[in-house]
This record gives sequence, C-alpha cells and structure tokens, in this order.
Amino acid sequence: MKLTRVYVQAEGGVPATDPFYRAWDGFRKRGVRCEPFEPRQLDQGTLPLGRDTLVAGGVPVVEAALTALGVAIPSADNLPACLAQYRGRRVWTSTWGELRSRYGRSGPPEPLWVKSLRRHKGSPSLAVYEADDLAAAAALPDAHEVLVSEYVTFVSEWRCFVRQGRVLDLCRYAGEVFRYPDAGVVRAAVADYGRAAPAGYGIDFGVLTDGRTALVEVNEGYSLNPYGLEATEYAELLEARWLELAGG
Repeated sequence: MKLTRVYVQAEGGVPATDPFYRAWDGFRKRGVRCEPFEPRQLDQGTLPLGRDTLVAGGVPVVEAALTALGVAIPSADNLPACLAQYRGRRVWTSTWGELRSRYGRSGPPEPLWVKSLRRHKGSPSLAVYEADDLAAAAALPDAHEVLVSEYVTFVSEWRCFVRQGRVLDLCRYAGEVFRYPDAGVVRAAVADYGRAAPAGYGIDFGVLTDGRTALVEVNEGYSLNPYGLEATEYAELLEARWLELAGG
C-alpha cells in the first residue's frame, strides 16, 4: 500500500508546531499531497480518513485517527525487556496504589522516577523525592500501572531515529552539547531491539554523570518529535510506522 495523501495538524490553515511543519515539508518534497486539518474535524467525523491517508499530529490526535480506522493502538513499551541491559538503572513495575501505600507517609528512601506503564502520554511522569510529590498523581486510581525507576541524572540526552532497522540520525534534545553517547552502545541496542522494534521509532539515550551511556526510553514512530532530523527522513519514518499499523 502507498500513501495517497497526508493530513497535517494545523491551526489557522498552517502546521501548528515545528514537528507538524517538518512533516508537511518532508512529505511535499517527496511528492505526497498534504492538506491541513484541525483536531475538531476528527471529533466531528468530518475528516475523510483512509488507511492510505496518513495523519501527522500530536499523539492523542494520531491515536484518535488510528482508532477511527479500526487500528489497535500498540501498548506503550518505553523500556523494553529486551533492552534491559542498556537501562543503566533499576526498573520495575508497580501501581499508584502500591506507591501511595508504601511511600505516602515518609516518602521513598531514594528518589524515584515514575511514569505510566500502559499509556504513551497524558498522565504525569514525575520525580518522587518525598511523600508530598505523590499528590501530582492524586487523580489517578490506585490500580493505574506505572513503571518505576531509580532516579539518575543525565548530563545530555539524544534521540536516535530508526527506520526499518537503519539509524537515520542522532540528535541532541537536552543537556551538554559535547557529551556524546557511546556509538557502540547505540548500535548494539538498535541491533538487539531487532525484530521486536517498530518499522519507525525513536530511541533515546543519555550520558550519565559517571560517563556511561544509558537508554532513556523508546518512543513510538507514528507521532514523534523530530528535533533536528531532516524533513524527508522524518516523513519516511512516519510513513513506515503508519503503513505498518494501518496497512496490516
């Protein structure tokens, strides 16, 4: 299946953010017809969707479009078990109820980083230093599953863009400019992800204070901040993941 058109999330007729403009630019350079749309059109059911029509936008918007097409949204798996050796920190699963019960009075003995296990975005990711920090997730039910990790400090963070197993680029998005991740670690992690990996994705690495390179997280390729990735390569990554999901 080939793409016949791309809808790009817009505001006032122009791409609403730099990532959306980057998608617009990349697809147009590749000769794919692009049209702006606003999320309310999805809500109203007035956007003519098709599996051969890619929707480029924010995570909730793209997921809403895929759901409308009957495409199952893949479960979030930001720190895959097959990449456990690259995490550089202890990681385990829990629930907000368990964390409240254990740390609601005196806080954890060491700082923790807590994020949602099942959802890609939309619920808080937060550092927990003391009991009061748990209040930021007070609205979430006790049964809400979370991924908990030992809190570590990254002096720089980089996103590696991968399409069909091939590394397209490595772009810094936080921290020190000249603290580069170990290329050998990045290549090995991409290779080990192998067949379990999506057709297009971003995999983030950081340099720890002791100089080690560690996996920050893996990010889905159907809605992804391109940081410095060249526009046509960004479009190709989005297309690879969209067609893998919608074309199957």
